[in-house]
This record gives sequence, structure tokens and C-alpha cells, in this order.
Amino acid sequence: MDVVEMCQQATAGAAEVIGSLKPDDLARSTPCEGWDVRALINHMVGVNERFAAAVSGGTPPDASADLVGSDPAGAYRAAAGKAMAAWRSPGALDRTVRLAAGEMPGQVACGVQFVDQLQHVWDLCKATGRPYPLNPELASTALEMSRQRIGPDRRGPGKPFGAEVPCPANAPAQDRLAAFLGRQP
Repeated sequence: MDVVEMCQQATAGAAEVIGSLKPDDLARSTPCEGWDVRALINHMVGVNERFAAAVSGGTPPDASADLVGSDPAGAYRAAAGKAMAAWRSPGALDRTVRLAAGEMPGQVACGVQFVDQLQHVWDLCKATGRPYPLNPELASTALEMSRQRIGPDRRGPGKPFGAEVPCPANAPAQDRLAAFLGRQP
């Protein structure tokens, strides 16, 4: 499976989970320190919008903007649709993409978006007590991608990732991914 298809599956899973949320769920705390469910969805929408802009040459949204408004599910679907359309445009994976984390090949950038969206589906499910419907192949691939690009320089206070959490080697891939990315499975 190619990285665009993996990203499509991650965003489709996120859209399904976000679409199932009730208004009361939006105030629940998440495994992402300082973010409730609404703030996490806002981040996910923003990530999709920023990747779409980076790939297509558009203007990214302000990171502090309220992007979900009164329709978190609709905002997420629209932003994910823009990102996936950008990744499917001719030559998108071959371009150099400029993100806040620096420049990287499109293929790598699409992988970054895939891992981000996939892990945040886990965060949403954990926050709302829903089962996590992750395909083990996607989780294993996301874990390997993460191991290749996340080192000690990207972990700790004020950085994108917390310290890796201990997790048994024989745990499901989704739990090992969450632990690697600093979450308690």
C-alpha cells in the first residue's frame, strides 16, 4: 500500500470517529497534554489544511484559529479532502514540501501527515472511550516511520513528542505506536 492510500485510510478513519462524536464529547480531555477533544480536532483540521497548502502552494491557516466552528465533522472532512486531493495531484510526492518542521520530500511529508492523523484517531478514541479500530498493518507502518524520524531532539517539554512510554514488545502495534509517541496505551 502506498503512502497516499495509508493517509487516505487514516483520514477516513478520523472522519468516521469525529462524525460519531456527541457535543458533550468535545470537552473531554485527551492524551495530548492541554488539549480537549475540540482542540485536538481543531489541530487535526489545521494539519490537513497546512499539508494541503504546503503541497499545492496555498496559504496555510493561522495555527491559533478556530477551524472547526460549529461543525467539527464537516470541517474535518473538508480539510482532509483538500489534503488528499493535494497528495493525489501529479508530482505531489516528488515535490519538496516546506513545513514548520523544515523542508522534506513529498513522500516523507505525506508519511508525517499519515502518522499524525492515525495517532490522533487513537487519541480521540481513548478520550471518548471508543474502541480503536486501527488496521495492524497501518499501525506497524506508522511505528516504523516514526522510529526513523523521531529522535531525542524531538522529545520533551515544548517539543512535539513526549518521552517514549514502556510497552511490551508483543503488545498490539497500535499500543506500541502510542507508547513510542509518548502516550500511555
